[in-house]
Amino acid sequence: MAEIIPAILPKSYGELETKLDIVAAHTNAVQIDICDGVYVPNRTWPYIRGASDKMGDRIFESLVNQEKALPHWEEIDFEFDLMVKNPHEKIPDFISAGASKIIVHRESVDETELANIVRDYGKHSGELEPFDVELGIALKPSDIVDSIREIASQIHFVQVMGISKIGFQGQKFDSRAEDLVRALKSTYPTLPISVDGGVTSDTAKLLVSAGADRLIVGSYLFNATDFSGTLERLGFLKEFYGA
Repeated sequence: MAEIIPAILPKSYGELETKLDIVAAHTNAVQIDICDGVYVPNRTWPYIRGASDKMGDRIFESLVNQEKALPHWEEIDFEFDLMVKNPHEKIPDFISAGASKIIVHRESVDETELANIVRDYGKHSGELEPFDVELGIALKPSDIVDSIREIASQIHFVQVMGISKIGFQGQKFDSRAEDLVRALKSTYPTLPISVDGGVTSDTAKLLVSAGADRLIVGSYLFNATDFSGTLERLGFLKEFYGA
């Protein structure tokens, strides 16, 4: 049975608070999608600047300085999907803000930055051990298994993107993601695989059958008229997983 993780793409800190209130009653983990407007054209909190979210900017600084904690921090594990340029220098801020998992996109870094990230935050690093934080590397649907060949033993999990245009929710599922999940599971059977983007009741069946361990679900959950019922159907219906 796959684990279902709600995903939030927050345009403001207020939206993040509201949606965390929703998910806290139903799950113990959430993925917060972070877009900087540089690596991807979309911007989310805390990279929305100016009058539209001045409060959110100040709050992120308070989180980093550990003067404040994210809502429901005692109940929820926060996974930050960093769709940003130069993620290596930004990871410490998100760890300080309360991350349990950090996701870095393979395409966002060159070989040197990737090596530095894995060195500092991978399985064999002492940096993350005191914080119990895991590192995941995200791949595009068009990527190949060899994209992580050199680092597979050093990362905690891999995240396959189910959509081609990252940084935006509500997109059509890219069928190449299913093939990539199957190939990754065959090559690295003990490496946990998440899938983020395009997850619905139909694609969930395909992805779990292909070997996905975790499904990250955004618009399909938050646009549903029954959040709780949709979450339950995704996670527990026997017909999904052949249980």
